[in-house]
Amino acid sequence: MGKNMKWNLIFPILVFAWLFSSCQTATAQEKTIPTILQAAKPTLPLKTDTPRAIATVTPTPDIAATVIAIGPPKMHSSFLSTDSKWKIEIVSYDCVKVDPRENADANAVEVLKLIDITDQTETIIDSQLLNCGGVGAFGLGGLFWSPNNQYFYYTDAREGVPDGLCGYWARPIKRVNVDTERVDPVGGGHLSPDKTKLAFWQDNEIVIWSLDEGEIARIPAMVSQAFKNEIAWSPDGQSLVYLQTENDCTPFGKSYVTRLDLSDMTQNLLFGSEEASFTWLAWDIPDRISLTDDTGTKWMYNLASKELKPIQ
Repeated sequence: MGKNMKWNLIFPILVFAWLFSSCQTATAQEKTIPTILQAAKPTLPLKTDTPRAIATVTPTPDIAATVIAIGPPKMHSSFLSTDSKWKIEIVSYDCVKVDPRENADANAVEVLKLIDITDQTETIIDSQLLNCGGVGAFGLGGLFWSPNNQYFYYTDAREGVPDGLCGYWARPIKRVNVDTERVDPVGGGHLSPDKTKLAFWQDNEIVIWSLDEGEIARIPAMVSQAFKNEIAWSPDGQSLVYLQTENDCTPFGKSYVTRLDLSDMTQNLLFGSEEASFTWLAWDIPDRISLTDDTGTKWMYNLASKELKPIQ
């Protein structure tokens, strides 16, 4: 076979190999580019002492993450368990205007962390994005550890009250299990004098809650058609009184005050009042209940004489 004939056979093979190699390289590049783009993340300007226009910060879909990235954390409060094995820290990140639009509000962030003292590991348990121009109930606030240090109780409405509130409202309470890191809502509770139990409303029932064990008892309210209102523990923690009103907003109408004895979960209606619509009560000394009506007048109910009268 002549030299020219051999070259005619080899040349097409070389051309085909070069084309195939080029196609493979292009395919590899097409696969690599999306991966690089996905890995790329926008960077925020470094924080310096020189003032900068907040509008230069590029908004991201995750406003909370951006607020945290911009500002340093500030310690709001901390709570060490009595066995010194756990600590709760609440840190805040100040108001930052992430959205550059002129009418956009600034935002802040609060974070609740659980810290294992033995190895200093930290777990974010809860966080809250705050609208700095907003109103209502807001803020993470630590309350107390359970006596056995198994649970920490806190609120996600540390400050303020709900918008348009008219009538009774108790700050909501949550608890976190330090072993499982699970968070459960408990309810707006009133702490007993010995700091071992809560009493709170759930629908139209009074619930007694052990900080260590959870729910231990419940009983329907004495007046089934009335609205829930304040709860107060007796000084010895063995009883409580609770207030109900005919309406849940002003005018509150007729008021009812009931005593609940926890030893046998029996209750009796102390009195119903049409003369005054009560909106608050406290059991501050053993034989006396203090009350305030919707006009601000203070009253006293004597448990021994069963006499209700205004305080002059």
